[in-house]
Amino acid sequence: MGLRGWAGAVGEPGAGSAEPVDGRPAGGPPQSDGRLRGPATYRQKAPRPTWRAIPDDGADALFGALRSHRDRALVSFWLSSGARASELLGLCLDTDLDAGANTITVVSKGSRLRETIPASVDSFVWLALYLRDECPPVSPGGPLWWTRQGTPRPLTYHAARAVLQRANAALGTNWTLHDLRHTAAARLLADPGFTLFDVQTILRHASVSTTQIYAQPRLEDLVSKVLEHYARPRPAGPTIEPVYDSAAVRELLGLPA
Repeated sequence: MGLRGWAGAVGEPGAGSAEPVDGRPAGGPPQSDGRLRGPATYRQKAPRPTWRAIPDDGADALFGALRSHRDRALVSFWLSSGARASELLGLCLDTDLDAGANTITVVSKGSRLRETIPASVDSFVWLALYLRDECPPVSPGGPLWWTRQGTPRPLTYHAARAVLQRANAALGTNWTLHDLRHTAAARLLADPGFTLFDVQTILRHASVSTTQIYAQPRLEDLVSKVLEHYARPRPAGPTIEPVYDSAAVRELLGLPA
């Protein structure tokens, strides 16, 4: 009997190997509680997390589409500090900013600890322009970021996302607030002055394996590198000095005439 015929016979009622043994249906021994052990669930490998970083020209375009100093300060802080959106929105003016040291202190999302991280000088310049020109109703211990339309209210995550969505609509892009954090991570890792552990500390990842995600090459980067590789002119092949007999040398080396 061929393999197909054997498989069909086994699957038929009354076939020998499918009969119960000692009153138990076939399919594996029972568990300690008397239940049958079924086939193990197929466990797919979890896909590798994907991330997007905004290219430099895209970040410049995004920055140019913003409408206020407040929005420019926010995006500048996100791109330079790598803070999460909610962490930056929770800043207070009097306790969380140190312009002299170029640092901000945020409540980390996972640990809920207050942690100090660096930010760029440009971020503090845009912040100063926001405070001077837009006069938000900041107060000791109160929020730093406020809405600009109607009665001032503390800026929420959804309002900040709407700011980015308006810029996306103008540019035809679809960047997210978390892409800004990805961009900060990618920029830091691309700088040879930073080690992987430096970036882990700035991003406040509990495990360095999370930071290593940003060290993995992305498909779009590999495509551009491959295209650049094939666009380069091929190096010239070896030549034979004229003092030698070209035909004799080619024959000696087995080269075509």
